[in-house]
Amino acid sequence: MGLWPFGRKKDDRSVDTLLAEANAASPTGAAPAATTADPAGQVTAQPGDGSFRMPVQDIFSITGRGTVVTGRVESGTVRVGMQVNVVRDGGVAFTTEVSGVEMFRKVLDTATVGDNVGLLLKGLDKTDLHQGDLLQG
Repeated sequence: MGLWPFGRKKDDRSVDTLLAEANAASPTGAAPAATTADPAGQVTAQPGDGSFRMPVQDIFSITGRGTVVTGRVESGTVRVGMQVNVVRDGGVAFTTEVSGVEMFRKVLDTATVGDNVGLLLKGLDKTDLHQGDLLQG
C-alpha cells in the first residue's frame, strides 16, 4: 500500500472507485476526457467533442450588451451563436444563445478546454443565473 505521511490510511478504495462515486454524485454525470492517446502513445489535447461544459463562477450585467458569465471551460468547445443549456439542480433551467466570447479583453469566435472566458448570453437577466450553475451545449 505504500507510506502515507499522515499515519495509516483508513480507506483502501482505489482511484477508479473514488472517481465512479464522484461521477455518480455529480448532477450531470461524468465529464468527457479532455485528452486522448494516439497509437504512438503520445497524449494529444482535443479541442472538444461538442459536449461543452462550463461552471458559472461569476455573473455581470453590462448595460447595452446583456448578461456575461465567467468561468473555465471544462470540456468541449463553445462558439458564438451556439445554443447552451443552463443546468441547475440536475435539470435544465434555461436555454439561451451565446452571442459573444471574450478572454482577457480579446474578442474570440471559440473557446476550448482550459480557457477562462466570459460568455455574453442572450435573453437572460443577472437574476436568472446563479454562481455554480452549469452551462452545457
